[in-house]
Amino acid sequence: SDLELTGLDDKHTGIVDKAYQEIESGDAFSEENFRSWKEQTDLGVPAQLSMRTIRSNGMIRTVFEFAARRIFRYQREKYLTTAILDDVEVVKKIGGKKLLEENPVHVTFGVSDFCDVDGISVNLRWLRYLYITQQVITHQLLGDGATWVDVGSYYGGLQGLLLKYRPRSKTVLVDFHHQLCRSFIYLSNLFPNSRHIMPDEICDYQKIEDMPEGAVMYIPVSEYRKIADQEANLVTNCFSLGEMRRDFFLTYINSTLFRESKSVYLINRVVSSPFFERTYDTDVSILDYMTEGRSVAYFDLFPMHHYM
Repeated sequence: SDLELTGLDDKHTGIVDKAYQEIESGDAFSEENFRSWKEQTDLGVPAQLSMRTIRSNGMIRTVFEFAARRIFRYQREKYLTTAILDDVEVVKKIGGKKLLEENPVHVTFGVSDFCDVDGISVNLRWLRYLYITQQVITHQLLGDGATWVDVGSYYGGLQGLLLKYRPRSKTVLVDFHHQLCRSFIYLSNLFPNSRHIMPDEICDYQKIEDMPEGAVMYIPVSEYRKIADQEANLVTNCFSLGEMRRDFFLTYINSTLFRESKSVYLINRVVSSPFFERTYDTDVSILDYMTEGRSVAYFDLFPMHHYM
């Protein structure tokens, strides 16, 4: 049903099309590429000579890649290095040093890109997830055993982190089918004893809060209506609302779930397509997020990846 959705924005149309091309070729969900593939990756790391990379990739490949990228992609490597170092400091600045130390990315399932910073392994997407996790903890947005709905979950990296610290939370992921497959691969590996509720089992639960503690529910975007009129303790969206065409955006932002849930945490562009850089085919701006009946508890400019 992903391929039958009409009115998708250009970015997500491309992602869906490429994903199903990989599925048809039988090369979509191997451990090596389910979370880092043609259209979406861990956002990259600079090449590095370290014992971890040598153990992971072998001596010859590590040395060759390091030399090639330093010679032929020096400027990009410089920006990547600066971005990684900057983002590590941002996470530390908001109180996330312990999170960094407790969650080295090189031990996570299916990781392909990582580098060491002061003995801690990271990549750009992982640093983004660590930042969001720390903000949720700092602002007490998700109590243990509470209900959480995330729209646009990708491979489940953020869910894996928060479930580590809120293991009794009832978690709902909303995304395209192929993304939910990636999330299931990752989260079922992390939490094999948790209840993983498949799309054809959604109707067994009249409300999100009826889910068992620690359960994870996978809801395709085409089935969003099944939870749209419910409420949760926390609803999150990072980046994708601001990439959607207005009709899809309004389906989410005007739903009871977004309007009536206790807390909504959003990270999106102030203007999706400013006149000087028409990035996305939508005219959504920050004014569209300011729904009536809500108060803004916290507002900031997302500080990650600025050097990118």
